Amino acid sequence: MRVSYSKLDTYKQCPRKYKFYIDKAPQDPSRTLALRFGSAVHAALEFAYAKRYKYPSPERVINYYRGLMQQESDPQVLKLFEKGIPALEKYLAKNEAAHMSIVEVEKKFMIEIGRGHQLEGIIDRLDMLPDGSFEIIDYKTGQIPDAESLSKNWQLAIYQFAKQRKLQTSRIKASLVYIAFDGHKLTYQFGKNELERIHSEILDLIAKIEADNVYAPRVSALCNTCAYQPICPAWTHKYNIKDQVLTGKIKDTDVIDIQSKIDKLLVLTSTIKKLEKESKQLKEIVAIFGKENNMTRLFSDLGTVSLSFQKKRAYDAARIAEVLRENLLRKIVKTLDTKKLEKALPYLTQEERKQIEAFTTEKESHTIAVRPTIEENEDVEELLT
Repeated sequence: MRVSYSKLDTYKQCPRKYKFYIDKAPQDPSRTLALRFGSAVHAALEFAYAKRYKYPSPERVINYYRGLMQQESDPQVLKLFEKGIPALEKYLAKNEAAHMSIVEVEKKFMIEIGRGHQLEGIIDRLDMLPDGSFEIIDYKTGQIPDAESLSKNWQLAIYQFAKQRKLQTSRIKASLVYIAFDGHKLTYQFGKNELERIHSEILDLIAKIEADNVYAPRVSALCNTCAYQPICPAWTHKYNIKDQVLTGKIKDTDVIDIQSKIDKLLVLTSTIKKLEKESKQLKEIVAIFGKENNMTRLFSDLGTVSLSFQKKRAYDAARIAEVLRENLLRKIVKTLDTKKLEKALPYLTQEERKQIEAFTTEKESHTIAVRPTIEENEDVEELLT
């Protein structure tokens, strides 16, 4: 199977989006604004740094970019493009091609990654640094992420892995350059173990993709900007129901009928949640009354309520974390599972057990069994009056 970072990342975002992507399904142009802007910025920077253009002046690069703007008519896209001009001017002024040692621009690659799979992609730019090492440059036109996320960035890892294999050197680092933020750069160099881990994760994901024959939609905040949203099963009822009625695919009466049932289901679900909250509050009140008066069964003409009271050990998680050895903390009480902790106590040192016992208290709890004798057809409101 031949994959790219874009394909892998798309599948991680949403399997159905991946299916649309590989099937080249039609996209909603109004939802590709950021993509078109990003493509134009990349094209302008390729024009600026590709040797075949003999390093044009910044003015020529901006004129080239303006030419790409003229191909657009959407006001929102043009507004984005306008913001790109000062950002490009600043970046070009700080990064003059004549003062850089550019090795490659928009270079394609394809590498074998095992199990019969190939990984392909295009690297925006590869520079040679003064010390003879290399830096991969990947342009970004979006927001700057948390720097700590770089170690998990598959795109940079894939690019570094591909170039290390081609150039036969590990002296390669990878950088994300944020054009809209004065060319702010986030740089990371993956170690051997990190590359092996990501390599393994990629193969696992490919296996998952190959086994997938459903491509279920994954609803998330990313849906708001997805170019396939109007044709996605998770959204077609919202966007295309009228068209399906007009074309005769669905009867108008069926739409009205199902809509009323959807509304009723939502109202019932909301009502159930409110009743569950009220029921929980009433149970607490009843439990307090039973405990204070030493009663374990309470009676009504409408049924019975049974109570049971227990005392359980409670642990001070923060204090225990301070005394446990790191390996035991990780293996035994990652989420402070009380049962696992109690099973682990015999394996701790005597001193550790004493310290843990010092942070142990008894916590009271109770269970309530409600057994109504009300028939389904009885009017509950009338019974309560």
